[in-house]
Amino acid sequence: MTFVLLRRMRYLLFSLTIGSLAALTGTVYQAKRTSADLAAFPPPGQMIAVNGANLHLYCMGSGSPTLVLEAGLGENVLSWYPVHAKLAQTMRVCAYDRPGLGWSDPIAAAIQPEEVAENLQALLHNAGIAPPFVLVGHSRGGIYVRAFYQRFPEQTQGIVLVDSTHEQGPMHDYPYAAWDYRNQALQIAIAEPLSRLGIVRLLGIADADRRPSPLPAEILAAKTAIQNRTDTADAVVNEIAVMRQGLDPTTPPPRSLGNLPLLVLTAGNLVDLAIVEREAKRAGKDVETEKVLAKIKMAEQDDLAHLSGHSRHITVSHSGHFIMQDQADAFVAAVREFVLDMPLVN
Repeated sequence: MTFVLLRRMRYLLFSLTIGSLAALTGTVYQAKRTSADLAAFPPPGQMIAVNGANLHLYCMGSGSPTLVLEAGLGENVLSWYPVHAKLAQTMRVCAYDRPGLGWSDPIAAAIQPEEVAENLQALLHNAGIAPPFVLVGHSRGGIYVRAFYQRFPEQTQGIVLVDSTHEQGPMHDYPYAAWDYRNQALQIAIAEPLSRLGIVRLLGIADADRRPSPLPAEILAAKTAIQNRTDTADAVVNEIAVMRQGLDPTTPPPRSLGNLPLLVLTAGNLVDLAIVEREAKRAGKDVETEKVLAKIKMAEQDDLAHLSGHSRHITVSHSGHFIMQDQADAFVAAVREFVLDMPLVN
């Protein structure tokens, strides 16, 4: 009995030693590769101190109002690459990275949309960029720019929502939404510790080129390198933790924007039922479920367009969720026209 126990203890000790060495090796590998990536791909903009963290701000062009680009969940300034410089030909355009994303420093806790708005306002102020601002929010970023307006209405001249998330999401109408959110949160939560060991990097889970992309190879390489930071996984975990609070059926609807100029851009491929059916069959998904989700999405986009008495809603044909990448020229034309048609602010 004693011999068997000793042998099991030796196996356990051996396994723990091997596991510890593997973890140490992975941690060192991740740290060295991250350091090399940051050296190979320095931030294209400038680092600005905000509440003890350095946030990355990337501005081009000149003029007023300033167009401020707010990226979606887990995204960074490079997601705007196809439109950033084009828009900057006629106006000042600033993209930035939320804490932990892109080149920005991480912060430990999950932050609410109101805190994202306050960080953004402090970032712009500290960078010497004065209002008024036209805020452009993609996906989850749509919630953040609406929070900015609610917190700083006097600084906001207009809002563009780019296939924006709705505060309530589909959970009130779609019975599997809670499961979808929890499944996504579980996957990200697993990815976060694995990223510390370099496993996410080795498996290419965070690679930016996992889908066909209009982004050039050098931008995809930089985006992949930055998304492989452990800080990115931490930041996404934090944002999803806040997003899951929206599963509460008492979540209030999005707040009115009064008569603020508002442009809503909706991804046509995601609400066209014929396209949705075709893609569902191709991917082996349940066709009727995907159609229900598409109808919910369109209803949400219409609801967002009705938040303001001065709004326009455009469904962008031949575009997926990343409208600014899939239909860059149409995106630039719509945003330029929107800004030019705004009443002048003294």
